[in-house]
Amino acid sequence: MRRLPGIDPGKLPVLAALAAAGGFTLLLAGVVAVYAAAGVLGFLLIALLLLASFGLAASGWLVHWRMLQAPAAARPFVERRSPLRNAGQDSPVHRLLEAVAVEIKSSAGMLQGFAEVLPGGAEDEARRHIAETSRGLLSFAGHLHDYIRFERGRLRLKEQQVDAGELVEAALASCRGAAELGGTAIEGHTLEGVELACDALRLRDAIATLVTWTVQSSAPGGVVDVRLLRLAEGGLAIDITSSAAARGSLPPRDRLFEPQLSVAGLQGLALPIARRVALLHAGEVTASSSPGEGTAARLTLPAERVAWPDVKRSARAA
Repeated sequence: MRRLPGIDPGKLPVLAALAAAGGFTLLLAGVVAVYAAAGVLGFLLIALLLLASFGLAASGWLVHWRMLQAPAAARPFVERRSPLRNAGQDSPVHRLLEAVAVEIKSSAGMLQGFAEVLPGGAEDEARRHIAETSRGLLSFAGHLHDYIRFERGRLRLKEQQVDAGELVEAALASCRGAAELGGTAIEGHTLEGVELACDALRLRDAIATLVTWTVQSSAPGGVVDVRLLRLAEGGLAIDITSSAAARGSLPPRDRLFEPQLSVAGLQGLALPIARRVALLHAGEVTASSSPGEGTAARLTLPAERVAWPDVKRSARAA
């Protein structure tokens, strides 16, 4: 529909309403004129006012109706927030959190150094407590700093060729001790000869994070099974499943990979970072835990980052 230049389409309903109001105001004036005029001239005046009022009202509502019939402008579809959607964008919140991470790291480093120079003897328990607290603070500061670097798009992968089986075994070794203390066994089923082009250190930490999360989300006494699978399109999947029942309450699935703010502070940075590591490798991470479904996690990598043994042999033969 062509609209007159200089008229904002968004104001047309208001103009229509004003026109209708003006028309009915004239109608009221016509009723008053009945008492002010007499004879044929009075009736003619009333007829003119009625025509004018209904004409204005009809024109206003006609414009409004035609506007409703016109196709509305397409609104941009807002997707659910992606972890890398705002990558490269800076904000005061990012700068503040980065400053907090630096301060925590500095203070935790001083505590750790202080614990190392404490004399032994009766204060061994206090020294151990200070050392453990400082290590926890350093880990939190490192996670927070990594998370901000991911969000700001300032993290670069240090890629190298590694054996997938060895990488997974190294990740399992880092979390097997704590799991066994809690009564959970970890079993790994890897594949031989599979090579990955990846940031080995960060991908190993991401796998260990998913295994630890699976252990903590399951009842003790079960077995956490870790398997490497070849996907149909040539990619690699690392499946982590628990044979024990799920326990505890978890955030909703759409918030599982976002940091959780509670009365205890900012928590749950490891799982969001694990997914961001996978996304930087053009992969993905999924996780679920519920009493009816159990606990499972999966990390996938695209075919471009995986070299399978049969593919390598075919390439050498060619």
